[in-house]
Amino acid sequence: MMVRSHRLILVVVVASLVGCIGGGPERMFTKNGEDLIVLGSTMIYPADSIAGDVIFAGGEFRFTGSSGGDYLGAGGSQTIGGRIHGSIRAAGGDVHAVSTVDRNATIAGGNVTLDSTGAIAGNAYIIAGNVGINGTVRGSLMATGGRVVLNGPVGRDVEVSAGELHLGPHAQIAGNLRYRVPKDKVTIDRAARVSGTTTALPVSTGLGLRGTLWVLGFFLAGVVVVALFPGFASDAADILPLRPVRSALVGLGWAVLVPCAIVIAAITVIGLPLAIITAALYMVALVLSDVPFALWLGRLLLRARAGVGRQGALLNFFVGGIVLLLVGLVPILGKFVMTIASILGLGAIMLRAKGVREAEPVPLA
Repeated sequence: MMVRSHRLILVVVVASLVGCIGGGPERMFTKNGEDLIVLGSTMIYPADSIAGDVIFAGGEFRFTGSSGGDYLGAGGSQTIGGRIHGSIRAAGGDVHAVSTVDRNATIAGGNVTLDSTGAIAGNAYIIAGNVGINGTVRGSLMATGGRVVLNGPVGRDVEVSAGELHLGPHAQIAGNLRYRVPKDKVTIDRAARVSGTTTALPVSTGLGLRGTLWVLGFFLAGVVVVALFPGFASDAADILPLRPVRSALVGLGWAVLVPCAIVIAAITVIGLPLAIITAALYMVALVLSDVPFALWLGRLLLRARAGVGRQGALLNFFVGGIVLLLVGLVPILGKFVMTIASILGLGAIMLRAKGVREAEPVPLA
């Protein structure tokens, strides 16, 4: 269950990063009721007290004020200071938290650190290439990364899945420690303290049965779609280099908002049939989300050598799909790449479907 949660968090935050890092206005502040929305590619330092949420998207950002609600950020570099009365949800190349957070923190990025002056009152969920926890987490900590360093107090359990784990001398875990890390990559300082039990979980290797079935399903679904609808698949692949930001934003919207709509509809008797149909279509879209990206990647690698038409599209898909799957096997980096590919591909499919619908002739009365 924890692994599924990690993957869901990764999809959400990395998609936010992809969708928002790209170009945008130099600087734009917008007040929406009690919320502050900040868009820009330059370094900005609002130190105001905001009654509602702080929402940021851009290149570099530093917040040192007080937020009565949540902090939601997507950008290249973020320093989150001050006081956050709600939760932190952030994604970026570098995310540095030095703030006091009254609730939870969900953060993903290349490098994620919680400064020694930072404190999270609730739980922390972190996914990054490098994770550094020097501050205080009063709840539980779940961390996934290439290298995880814990050198601060945690009030409850700690669960880590990483390529390398280091517990520093100031690490104080009030609950249990569970880690899925290669044995020779675990370092626990003598001064570190774990009040509960310490459990080393087996490190999974290879694709396994589930991974093998996923690979076969990916290629089978891709071949069927490209063979039956070569024009649609090729047009969706064309959208990626032309409209990458919009593809990512649309893909993010579908990845996050549609499941929420399905749940809301399912709790009502009238909306249950619609929820079932929507869920089925949503799952199909997710399965096919990597196809446009694989097709575009194969076209980029083969160029004119693949030829045109249905056969050329199939060859591009096979080559791009194989490269994408090989990259997906790389620890940490593979998860980021596969997530980016899925979000961009999903957005491209939705944009192309919208274009097809708008092109349909309107029947005369």
